[in-house]
Amino acid sequence: MTQQLAPTTRRPLTGLLAATSLSVTGNAIVAVAVPWLILQRTGSATAAGVAGAAAIAPVVLSALFGGALIDRLGRRFCAVGADILSALAVALLAFLDEAFGLPFWGILALVALGAVFDGPGTAARETLRPDVAKATDTPLPRVNAWGEAAEATGALAGPGIAGVLLVTLGGFNVLWVTVGMFLLSATITALTIPAHLSAKPAKEPYLRSIVVGLRFLLREPGLRTVAITAAVLVGFIAPFESVVLNAHLQATDQATYYGFVVAAFAAGGLIGAILYGAAGHRLRERPVLIATLTITTLGLAAFALLPPLPVLIALAFGTGIASGPINPVVAVVMQARTPEHLRGRVIGSYTSVALAAGPLGLLLMGPIVDAGTPSLGFLVIAIGCALATAFAAAARALRTT
Repeated sequence: MTQQLAPTTRRPLTGLLAATSLSVTGNAIVAVAVPWLILQRTGSATAAGVAGAAAIAPVVLSALFGGALIDRLGRRFCAVGADILSALAVALLAFLDEAFGLPFWGILALVALGAVFDGPGTAARETLRPDVAKATDTPLPRVNAWGEAAEATGALAGPGIAGVLLVTLGGFNVLWVTVGMFLLSATITALTIPAHLSAKPAKEPYLRSIVVGLRFLLREPGLRTVAITAAVLVGFIAPFESVVLNAHLQATDQATYYGFVVAAFAAGGLIGAILYGAAGHRLRERPVLIATLTITTLGLAAFALLPPLPVLIALAFGTGIASGPINPVVAVVMQARTPEHLRGRVIGSYTSVALAAGPLGLLLMGPIVDAGTPSLGFLVIAIGCALATAFAAAARALRTT
């Protein structure tokens, strides 16, 4: 009979999952509330897209430079620090808007400031997964799947909480709840994940360590393939919720159901990630990746038909299930092909490359929706996902994965 782990040995895993869920929930509230309020104030999908871009663009550089900091300062330290700094930035936005009524450019600047810390925080928590998996004797694919499920839980809860808060509190006051979530996430990480789980921070020139991480990512064929695939996906999918879906529901007087559609997508993603966690360690990564990308593309293409709301919610749920395993699979590929001492900077570099096209997609999609229709926006998103799927399927580097 296999000996069961003592309850205390599960503490780092439980803490990491709880902190991940809280931090992502906070970010999801910001991602929903800010473009929503901007669209409400200006009536412009382009302005909402600009606000969404402001929340992503800083992450591109902060993830790149923050990844090297993770290897330099420690994974646990950076995870805690990123949450604390995010809380301070969001608190500043809520306070200043309430006190002085921030102009559009002021909101963008503070949204961008808060986003600076998202990349390093996300990368730090992901780099902790192999350490936590080893410490708790849990299969790494399962920890990755549960980590993505925790993120999906945050993405599921965030829009619903944002919707309730926008009605009850109004304006940027909703962000005070996010401040509390970031601080609680930092506290849980500090209390549940021992410092000794992480490898000793590397001592080497900072700028050199950034170059080493980015060079390794771009020269290793498998890592380069998943990074390019992710960049194409993010570029086209980034405007899906905050610009295209937002514009469609507001144009059809169904704005109050925005949270339901987003939550359905997140709920499906949660189920998909859990299913992969149950069976992922028995499956090869490439077939799962290609299959899930293909089904996700078809699901997103169906949004272009602008079906009735109940069908839209069901479609979001089904597409979410299909997309759920994508991030856990990519995480397994990344961790399997990256040396431990490079893990922070390589994952940071991957995050930077993957998100690089996101701001461009947000900036371009707003005018497309304003000039055309949300249906055209959904169709463009589906075409982009098809291109990413074709690229991943054709790549030789993943054929042995």
